[in-house]
Amino acid sequence: MVKYPLELSNIDAGYGEAQALWGVSLKVREGGINVILGSNGAGKTTTLRVITGILKPWRGDVKFLGENIVNVPTHKRVDMGVGMVPEGRRLWPQLTVYETLELGAYTKHAKEKFEKNLELVYTLFPVLKERSKQLAGTLSGGESQMLAIARTLMSSPRILLMDEPSLGLAPKLVIEVFKVIEKLKKETDLTVLLVEQNVYMALQIADYGYVLEHGRIVLEGSREELKESERIKKAYLGL
Repeated sequence: MVKYPLELSNIDAGYGEAQALWGVSLKVREGGINVILGSNGAGKTTTLRVITGILKPWRGDVKFLGENIVNVPTHKRVDMGVGMVPEGRRLWPQLTVYETLELGAYTKHAKEKFEKNLELVYTLFPVLKERSKQLAGTLSGGESQMLAIARTLMSSPRILLMDEPSLGLAPKLVIEVFKVIEKLKKETDLTVLLVEQNVYMALQIADYGYVLEHGRIVLEGSREELKESERIKKAYLGL
């Protein structure tokens, strides 16, 4: 039986008087890689802001582990297990790799699991262990993305939200980052919700996906179904 730790129902949201989402509903499948695909400005980041509590929806429900969390503040959502890897990585360049990981474990629950989570991220990303004393600002693009993911893993998330992890990376590093996401699925029991413009790469690793256009869900399906969609082929894959 498929379980859905995160569900959005009929979400309307926006900024000021400008509406960005119209009736967005989706279910995130447990233990897999779920993707939200769409071009720039489609509403993908706005959807993540609603999930994390940064943006309160005008209408609709957000349920996490069966609980409606629309009125739950962002820091409490983190404690519940909602972890976010932000677009652009957002690292503090003057902090070391180790200090950055310490910063990720700021909740009481995460502090109790600090050593266990540190062992996990060093196993997943051996290069971070090698560079633990190196300043975050001196890392390569791929290493920076690994550190951003690792920082979020230090908060002991139940679900990992990732906003455009391939953004601004060279093609070789994009492949590296997607291999990292696949590794997360294989070696942890985390549920991943990935937001991506790189539709081709996202569909190589996704289990299930949604397509957002102009703030509305226009398509959903398994990886195979989306790959075979004429709409996807024409609009995003150039076929």
